[in-house]
Amino acid sequence: MKRMLFAALTALTILAAALFMVPSSSADGLAKSKAAVTFNKDVAPILFKNCAECHRPGEAAPMSLLSYKEARPWARSIREKVLSRGMPSWHADPHVGQFSNDPRLTQAEIDTITAWVDGGAKEGEPRDLPPAPKFVEGRSNGLPS
Repeated sequence: MKRMLFAALTALTILAAALFMVPSSSADGLAKSKAAVTFNKDVAPILFKNCAECHRPGEAAPMSLLSYKEARPWARSIREKVLSRGMPSWHADPHVGQFSNDPRLTQAEIDTITAWVDGGAKEGEPRDLPPAPKFVEGRSNGLPS
């Protein structure tokens, strides 16, 4: 009887340990998504579209974000600024209307940048980097349309 009780307790202990060691599918998916987010594939397109107008050489921002080498040292600061919605700066009243040049990030873009930083701010494959944006010289907001 003692032997059967001991065997049953051992089996339950092993089963319980196995259950705790296997991550849930959602936690596993989150870990994979964080690890899979890279600068070249996921973050550069966001920065090029929403931040590069100011964050490029010769413009108002104190640093350029046009390359991994330039952006990587600022990863944690970028994360904090986008989470607090302090960046990209946008001073128009959102209650007035919608603007075609609104640089504010969507929640999905904020989540992508956060996942990139939390996942180790990886560079990714060079082939995934989109072309750098082109800017009109002398204008900080493009040509009028």
